[in-house]
Amino acid sequence: TFTVSKAEEKPAQRFPAPPFTTSTLQQEAGRKLGMSVSQTMSVAQHLYEQGLITYMRTDSVNLSKQALAQCKEEITKLYGEKYSSWHNYKTKTKGAQEAHEAIRPTAISRIPLDIKDQLPRDLFRLYQLIWKRFTASRMQAAKYETVSVKIGAGEQIFTVASSKLLFDGFMSVYTQEDEEQEENNLLAGSLSKDTKLTFEEFEEKQHFTQPPAHYTEASLVRELEELGIGRPSTYAPTITTIMARHYVVKENKNLFVTELGEVVNNMMQEAFPAIVDVNFTANLETLLDGVGEGKVNWKTVVSNFYPDLDEAVKKAEQDLAKVQIADEESDEVCEHCGRKMVIKYGPHGKFLACPGFPECRNTKPYFEKIGVACPKCGKDIVIKKTKKGRKYYGCIGNPDCDFMVWQKPSAEKCPKCGSMMLQKGNKLVCMNEECGFIK
Repeated sequence: TFTVSKAEEKPAQRFPAPPFTTSTLQQEAGRKLGMSVSQTMSVAQHLYEQGLITYMRTDSVNLSKQALAQCKEEITKLYGEKYSSWHNYKTKTKGAQEAHEAIRPTAISRIPLDIKDQLPRDLFRLYQLIWKRFTASRMQAAKYETVSVKIGAGEQIFTVASSKLLFDGFMSVYTQEDEEQEENNLLAGSLSKDTKLTFEEFEEKQHFTQPPAHYTEASLVRELEELGIGRPSTYAPTITTIMARHYVVKENKNLFVTELGEVVNNMMQEAFPAIVDVNFTANLETLLDGVGEGKVNWKTVVSNFYPDLDEAVKKAEQDLAKVQIADEESDEVCEHCGRKMVIKYGPHGKFLACPGFPECRNTKPYFEKIGVACPKCGKDIVIKKTKKGRKYYGCIGNPDCDFMVWQKPSAEKCPKCGSMMLQKGNKLVCMNEECGFIK
């Protein structure tokens, strides 16, 4: 028999997150808007230049008294007095300089929807995110009623919990990923001690320990911040640089280390172990802060560091061998000399080049194939980009074949009409609009 041995109801609260700093804005824009770190900073720069937000390179969560007063007035006007609140946030970043306020709208009365028609899409989306986060940070906590139930069955005890939202508070404006969950309130008030329950079925689940996930740009920014590496202004250039030099590549938001990145990293660890140590940058930042405050003599810092570096560089120049990264061979054949072309990296990304250089100087654009044939001519469909950098899928036979679509084509054909299926989110949709089949 299954009997309720304990049923406990408790009130609970969920407090809003602080207003954005540079790193939290980059992380949240990546998660919610799908923006890269450099794109986020570029869009935020435009918003700042237009006078819509405060300075976007900051590690502080402080807010001016004037902003707080305006925020309270606007929240009361839009949502009612019971939604307005005051929270004291503390900066958690190690070595934060707090030279600026948190990132916030310059005037909270400038509601996003009121200026939507005046802003390009990306500027509007980021402004709306900043406005909502700032507004929510000055609102009441969300209030819940939680129910915890213990169910006895012989010697075994099973537990189940649920929560019911009583007052949405700040969640009426802004929710984070971990807050966007379905609530189960079936138990609230319906179970009491010694209630007999009817057993229906067991749902068996097995979980295995997973390895750490690959970094995304957002999670890498969080790691840099936690380790004290860099300042708010350096997160975006750091990530842009390691991608531009092809030390890492980005695939489906994840960052993967390339062969070149592995080689460079191993060489740096061998020749300069003290510099590539994760604590080096954070310790140097602390020393430089001491110089700025007049507590440490800059000559002492340099004299302690430079001789060892000079010696390590000279040793590396003698000992480190030159490393040749083999070019990746493609299946494209050079029409001038018949050799198989290789994939090379240039300032604008990958391109195909003939390995017979300098005798043969043939080059052509590199297009990544997706393994699907063009429905018009049967040639390969490849990934392409517009002049503005927007990705689309087109036939490699262009300009002879003009097939192109914005969504990724699938190798699976429509079972209803035989047309090509396109990937839209987690669905496959028939590209024949008259058919309309969705899987």
